[in-house]
Amino acid sequence: MSYEMSGVLFLPVCEIIPELDSKGNPKEHRPQSRYNNISNRPLHEYGNGPFCKFKVPNCYNQPGVYLVLVDDTPKYVGECEHLGKRWSMGYGNISPRKCYMKGQSTNCRVNNLILQAYKTGNRIRLLFHETDNRFEVERKLIADINPEWNISFGRKPKTSKHQHQQRTGAIRGKYKKLSEYLDNSLNQIETLTYHSIEKILEQKLPDSAYRYKEWWSNSGHPHAKTWSIAGWKVSSVELGRSITFRRTLDKK
Repeated sequence: MSYEMSGVLFLPVCEIIPELDSKGNPKEHRPQSRYNNISNRPLHEYGNGPFCKFKVPNCYNQPGVYLVLVDDTPKYVGECEHLGKRWSMGYGNISPRKCYMKGQSTNCRVNNLILQAYKTGNRIRLLFHETDNRFEVERKLIADINPEWNISFGRKPKTSKHQHQQRTGAIRGKYKKLSEYLDNSLNQIETLTYHSIEKILEQKLPDSAYRYKEWWSNSGHPHAKTWSIAGWKVSSVELGRSITFRRTLDKK
């Protein structure tokens, strides 16, 4: 049965059911211990799990927008180039590397949400709308219905080199490389250690960045443009350890 939301028609793909054990309970996984963590990277905020495994039919190889219904409530909207790869190889199979910083935190977060929804007896359905304007449709739907599992306004289309220079050109000096890093990120969340930020900048952060959370506020300081112009905001600060950035709605 088709499903219409905000004027967009979705077609059913499948019901999402995790792999089950002999008692009918979802098998839970914590794969992070299998990662050869030679760089001593910490887990990102969703990396501890637990996770489940599942697959979806490889029935759509066109770009489009997907919708997750939990019972009859829209919970998550996203875009993809290939639905089967995005869900079976992305959300449905969490590898050890994805659990650590610079891994794929969105995949971990959504996988865990699906596991928790299934364990509480909810029916989880995946639907798809084929479109070449997937970024625009995704952003419109998120803005219209504000699905609970979405934590950003959606991903922007890739920009040309000229457009990138226009957007980040206002950033000058020592923080420009952080702006460029965030602008090029494909993630919705980036948790960076102080060491990682200094490696991106190729220089040390000032002492006040280690001592005061206010240094990382999203307004009131010229260096806040580093992330705001790139379309991000600081969402949490662990002084001296790490900073978490979240993608925001892009400014026109």
